[in-house]
Amino acid sequence: MPSVSEILRALYGAYRLARFDAGGMTFLDATPGGFWKSFFAAVIVLPLYLLLLAVRLQSDLAEGTPARFLAIELIAYVIGWVIYPLVMATVARLIDRERHYVRYIVAYNWASVWQNVLYLPVAILSVAGLLSGGVGSFIALAALTAVLVYAWFVARTALGLPGLHAVPLVGLDIVLGLMLNGFADSLI
Repeated sequence: MPSVSEILRALYGAYRLARFDAGGMTFLDATPGGFWKSFFAAVIVLPLYLLLLAVRLQSDLAEGTPARFLAIELIAYVIGWVIYPLVMATVARLIDRERHYVRYIVAYNWASVWQNVLYLPVAILSVAGLLSGGVGSFIALAALTAVLVYAWFVARTALGLPGLHAVPLVGLDIVLGLMLNGFADSLI
């Protein structure tokens, strides 16, 4: 488990990356130990995710029993934090970026905190019915666009890729997430 100072340093580095400052990478611990510690980002995001699940339960968007819904969603949450890094281990080798894999996943995980801090409140408000219509759609689209551009910049910077070569990696992340969500929803 990372210390509070390690978490703050990593979040600051990810924040700098969100501002398109490649120097944010210097604040991330791109060692094997830092790789494992970066998965603590899932613990930081978890309260917001649990709030989203609670709103989904209250909004009757969740089918089946609450216990089954929560169990499936929490298992999917854990898998969601692991599946992309696992797939990227092979992809990094295939695109000759294996030497950058650890630093990419470290950056990816810590950047996920800021991505979720931006996007989950929008999702929560949408599910709760407080963000609908044209304005709601615009806000959701703007948040999603910001998250995708940020993910692209992190991939490009951490893997040392030319700009367009990072685009398929963002697409891969989206496809894996959609497949996982679809599978989880089919179990509920």
